[in-house]
Amino acid sequence: MSQPNAEQHKAFADFEELVEWVGHQREGIMHGYLTHDVHLVAFESFQLTLKLLPKAPQNLPQQLQELLKKQRNEEWTIAISDEIGQPTLYEKAQSAREARRQRMLETPLVKQVMDTFPGTTLAKIEEA
Repeated sequence: MSQPNAEQHKAFADFEELVEWVGHQREGIMHGYLTHDVHLVAFESFQLTLKLLPKAPQNLPQQLQELLKKQRNEEWTIAISDEIGQPTLYEKAQSAREARRQRMLETPLVKQVMDTFPGTTLAKIEEA
């Protein structure tokens, strides 16, 4: 049995970090479900409580437990709840993008352009 590297022993800081790790494991479908179809209810070391949306497979918690056991040799308890919990990671990202867009619309230069060219819209914001 090979020795796990140091990163495998580093605890996840939060649910977002765990989901990002899943993506790096070439688990694209699982990553998609965790991003779009799961509300986080509680996150603690080696324990998750999730609310699954209808598109998420009912065995998603078991799949995640198996991946964590296989790749990190960690035993996780993943419970399902009916509580609403936090927005999905996708919803959080959308909210952050919209907030960034609103901040951009409030900057003096953008306001000036919008006033000078009526009907102008802010179509896309690109990261620098």
